[in-house]
Amino acid sequence: PSISNNSYINTTSDIMRDYKLRQNLINKIVSLVVKYDLDGINIDFENMKAEDKSLFNRFIIELTRRLKEYGKVVSVDVTAPDGSPDWSLCYNRNKIGKIADYVIFMAYDQYGASSTKPGTTAGYNWIETNLKKIIEYAEVKADKIILALPFYTRKWKVNSNGELVEKPSVVSMLNIKIPNGVEKQWNEDLQQYYIEYADGKDTVKMWIEDGTSITSKVSLVSKYGLAGTSGWRKDMETSNVWTIINTELQKASN
Repeated sequence: PSISNNSYINTTSDIMRDYKLRQNLINKIVSLVVKYDLDGINIDFENMKAEDKSLFNRFIIELTRRLKEYGKVVSVDVTAPDGSPDWSLCYNRNKIGKIADYVIFMAYDQYGASSTKPGTTAGYNWIETNLKKIIEYAEVKADKIILALPFYTRKWKVNSNGELVEKPSVVSMLNIKIPNGVEKQWNEDLQQYYIEYADGKDTVKMWIEDGTSITSKVSLVSKYGLAGTSGWRKDMETSNVWTIINTELQKASN
């Protein structure tokens, strides 16, 4: 199971900065893990103050120490490096990699909901570049990294000047619809198909997540000797995704 802070930046900061509040949260997590005999816990804390980075490390240390008494596993989600203070620079990936059993690289939202221009959710080249940064610069051991894949894309709508006319909508893999007569264009760098079509005076743009793009992304597990994959989120994926992941992970294990 995953514990999320729901991106509540101030509440998270209050807990990180107060030893008693941290211990209260840790006690509750440990009690649930023990009560339900879980294999472990995933910590998905996002949108945190960069100045609380060391305190988040302390929280992971304290939580991991407690759960290790019961032989449980701890994984921690991190974003791509070199982003904004609250969404990227708030993680010390090196320290987290030394403390936790696994570091889950959330390899998506290359162009997210707050982006001012349209783009892919997760291009292969972007994922590989940031994966290498985590391994080479943050010095996180590759066999501790789990590559989290997107089971969704975004639908962008721009006007004749190329400006966004509305916030992009999230479209699950299951619900991607390609209108009749619209041809998919392959992008080798992104390892994705791209489509665009007219919608009145505007133009819709989408970078498709499908079996082909997922296959390319999962291949990074064997290429870099990663621990495995995860995905965001369950029930957004097409049924062939699990066959693809299983096939690619079998290659990695061999």
